[in-house]
Amino acid sequence: MHYIRFLKTPKVDVDNSTVSLKAVITITTDLGETFHPKPLDLVATLRSPDEDGEIYLRRRLQWPGNGARSVPIQLDISRQDIEWPACLHVALQGPKIQGFLPPVVDVWSGSMNPVKGEFSSGWRVERRFTSLAERTLSLLEDSGDSIARHLWDGSQALAQHIDETISLQTASSPLPLLEYVLVSATYRRLHAIELGCGCGSVGISLAQSIPDCDILLTDLPEAKELVEKNIERMNPAINSRVRFDALDWEAPLSESARNRSNDLIIVSECTYNADTLQALVNTLSVLVTRSPKAMIVVSTKTRHDSEKAFFDMMRTAGFIQDCSTRLPLSGEPGSGYADWATDVGLHVFHGRGHRLSLSPRERSEEEVPKAGSHRAVC
Repeated sequence: MHYIRFLKTPKVDVDNSTVSLKAVITITTDLGETFHPKPLDLVATLRSPDEDGEIYLRRRLQWPGNGARSVPIQLDISRQDIEWPACLHVALQGPKIQGFLPPVVDVWSGSMNPVKGEFSSGWRVERRFTSLAERTLSLLEDSGDSIARHLWDGSQALAQHIDETISLQTASSPLPLLEYVLVSATYRRLHAIELGCGCGSVGISLAQSIPDCDILLTDLPEAKELVEKNIERMNPAINSRVRFDALDWEAPLSESARNRSNDLIIVSECTYNADTLQALVNTLSVLVTRSPKAMIVVSTKTRHDSEKAFFDMMRTAGFIQDCSTRLPLSGEPGSGYADWATDVGLHVFHGRGHRLSLSPRERSEEEVPKAGSHRAVC
């Protein structure tokens, strides 16, 4: 899975009577370690920022592959009829793929309006995804080097799995306990907390899919501004709400997080840094002490062998792994450090005091997924 990124975000350049729009793109993996190895046909579109807005100019591009690291874009807009503001959209040529895991993720620049002196699109870009229920998820991310505020494959894979589960796209879920929690949300309020939320893709997509849910997104304080902008852009389901709370796993939980009762705890792409694993497990222990019925779902794309320590720490802390599965990633895999994995692991945990009631699908007691009945080995 690869992402189209702006190495240089779009900028309107005026040189005498010539007006040009210039940018530089690359196509990399989620951590930017390696580049797409094969040729790709792309389309660059200057258009209204609205989802179904007017298109002013389209040009085909070629990503050459074979070791390429960047491709410049230059559009002559001197004699084009453009209604500003406008943005630049760069995508793989062909029909748009529904879901959160396209092989190549397209990119939308910020708005430009040279009529008002706004010649640059800015350093923040947008990603747009369409759920199976035809709801658009719009997420901003930083175009710089801060991978903490980029989209990661593990988060996208978990959002895809939740979307498919809610839409009943699978006859038998490989994660029955997660399915139980999500289906239960059709008749009772779902309370969920996400640790290390990054851009907020999992929690926000959940709130757009399930009515009457309460989602708390948490990350370090520097993520606050970006996440809150993404919350402002969301299109929530009826009576659903999302908010952000700064949370450092090395520090005590805030009062709102500590006193909150949760049904679901989301941990997506948080196991890559071995130095923070014990603090993460400690935080999970505090949350489950307050919410003994909570289910933990961990989504991670394997980056290096040191991540295995997380599962040992979870067992030592008394957590039980109920079930797990692996979701294949679409498109070409990367080849560099932290890029080689072709799938994402989803793992469901709970505390020792966890008990289940009857399934909302009115299965018999024998058919309800018992804690530990689908346990898998990491």
